[in-house]
Amino acid sequence: MRLPQEPGAPSPAARQLLRRVLGDRSAEFSADVVPGGGGPDWYEVDAGPGGVALRGSSPVAVASALRWYLRTVCGTQITWDAPAPHLPERLPRTGTAARTVSPHLHRYHFNVCTFGYTTAFWDWARWERHIDWMALHGVTTPLAMTGLEAAWQRALLDTGLDDGTARRFLGGPAYLPWNWLASLDGWGGPLPQSWIDAHAELGLRILDRERALGMRPVLQGFSGHVPRELIAERGARATTLPWWDFEVGVLDPRDPLFEEFGTTLLTEQTRLFGTDHLYAADPFIETTPPVSDPADIAGVARAVHGVMTAVDDRATWVLQAWPFSYRADYWTPDRTRAFLDAVPDDRMLILDLWAEHRPVWPHTDGYRGKPWVWCMLHSLGGRPGLYGKLDEIATGAARARADERGRSLAGVGAGMEAFGSDPVLYELLADVAWQGAVDDVRAWLETWTWARYGRTTPALLRAWELLHDTVYAAHAPGPPGSVVVCRPTLEGELRNELPVHLAGPPSPTVPPGLAEAWTLLAGEARREDSSGPLGRDLCDVTAQVLTHLACERQWRAADAALARDAEAFHRAAGDLLDIIGDLDTLLATRPEHRLDTWLDDARSWATTPAEAELYEANARRVLTLWGHTHSKLHDYSGRHWAGLVRTFYLPRWRSWHEHIARALESGSPYPAKEFEESLLAQEERWVADRGPTAAPEPDTAAATLDVVRTLMPRYRVPGG
Repeated sequence: MRLPQEPGAPSPAARQLLRRVLGDRSAEFSADVVPGGGGPDWYEVDAGPGGVALRGSSPVAVASALRWYLRTVCGTQITWDAPAPHLPERLPRTGTAARTVSPHLHRYHFNVCTFGYTTAFWDWARWERHIDWMALHGVTTPLAMTGLEAAWQRALLDTGLDDGTARRFLGGPAYLPWNWLASLDGWGGPLPQSWIDAHAELGLRILDRERALGMRPVLQGFSGHVPRELIAERGARATTLPWWDFEVGVLDPRDPLFEEFGTTLLTEQTRLFGTDHLYAADPFIETTPPVSDPADIAGVARAVHGVMTAVDDRATWVLQAWPFSYRADYWTPDRTRAFLDAVPDDRMLILDLWAEHRPVWPHTDGYRGKPWVWCMLHSLGGRPGLYGKLDEIATGAARARADERGRSLAGVGAGMEAFGSDPVLYELLADVAWQGAVDDVRAWLETWTWARYGRTTPALLRAWELLHDTVYAAHAPGPPGSVVVCRPTLEGELRNELPVHLAGPPSPTVPPGLAEAWTLLAGEARREDSSGPLGRDLCDVTAQVLTHLACERQWRAADAALARDAEAFHRAAGDLLDIIGDLDTLLATRPEHRLDTWLDDARSWATTPAEAELYEANARRVLTLWGHTHSKLHDYSGRHWAGLVRTFYLPRWRSWHEHIARALESGSPYPAKEFEESLLAQEERWVADRGPTAAPEPDTAAATLDVVRTLMPRYRVPGG
């Protein structure tokens, strides 16, 4: 039974969103917000002869009503790769649909790392589009980190540090997230003043729009990380914490400077950006705390929250639960309990960041009754490959809430480190955010297919059944590792090791279901589909097939090299290089998969040649070496991007081929050390290079379907 209508009022923010996403057709819709109540969010749709009335408890709810109508009634939707819906000439009439009420107070979005791996160089136009996407997908609680470096600069200057020291501490724009996480500082900088000023303006604009739509953005807290120059100058008690190739100085929370600087920082932040009383702070995200007694770790928690409440007596600490799993050897039940119990339940919100794969809530007594958010992590570093856990996303949060240990569940969200891939996961998660669960994923995929392509056929439905059963029913922590983005080696069995990110093991076998889905999608695609969602999916499935084939050829080449079989080695290695080249040609057909877009966005922020140099160096390094030349984090954020594949990964594998070929010809051992040194020098040259990335211009790139039809007979696989 539908609830009686409450009186509403037109929402300017919602109306403006309708105009942005629907253009002239927005005149056929009304957008009313019913204020107040303090109850759960809701929306409803009434599509009649006078147009489509969208009503809800907030502008976000109204936007979610639009999404429901577009996808469920019109068979179209707005995704990252399809931002413009295709409306029918006459809008369908549905009468008044049943009210939808969300069981989740918080619908969270973003990860601190996203602001380095994806949004680092976004301008307002790109942010505006994504904020609209967030509203349409029901996001209420977005992490907001853009521009916060301005608050840091002012707080550091207030301590008496000079401007050069402050901007060196902040580092480069692509690495700011790891400064906020107390993992590194001073890397890739110093940060130019023009960047700080422009991004303070951009950050405020983002916050204004999110707040106008009814969202409550999460800003940063303070966890003790400060410049070592400040520690030395004040003689403050502190410790040095290592993180991979870096070290940072962290104040002892008992030192007076901890509260002094923390309150200065949050005061400046509030003055510049306002507050919604939510503060993200992660004192030990991937580091081991320097204390062992539970009472001492409780003291850290009280100090971090105490800084927040000293500035804002309504402060809620938003904490990522990642350390409880990542450093499980340290976070014993006693320490975890002491840490959590040190903060009042109603003043902490915990993000179970990888709940779809490695949930923490069952092992922490449901976070001791504190509100928590079931999050899908999905993408670590933006690694390439189709991947996801559709069934777990569909029901995981509901099952957690039904468990006695998960009773304090307060929301769902996406905590991806990078995004732009696998839109099906985020569409499903948005439905879970409003419905609580999706019980029949196969039936849901029929609606997805219709909205995705604007049509359904038995072949398209079968393709998505197969994708559901293969890549979207994964058990590994990520997609099969891509040999393409792995650094080659001449040591051991000549098979590269995966980067440190948590991917599945490389696989030389194309799953038969993936091969059949490839054939079905290609058979259904029309030439005009190349630039749309079907072209995107066809590109991604083809790339996944090529990833498996590249692994098979690399393993075959390595085996031949170990057997000193020159002919077999040249044949397999040559095939590997051809596959990598073909992958780049394929990727160049899609705007989502181009390195030049990333580099152009980075350079666009520069006001001087020196700034352009700095920003491009940041953009190139974070994808490849990540840190210094010998960094253990190399290739963590590797991507299947046109230009990157052809100018960075392909030359590495070509060099591997050439070094082995010379050793086979001369009968000498494989020169592992010499090859490693040459490879490192080659990578540094690429980071320093400012030449073209060798991808064709977007308006001259081939159509996706044309490339796929060229590749299919070349790479026939069983099941395809």
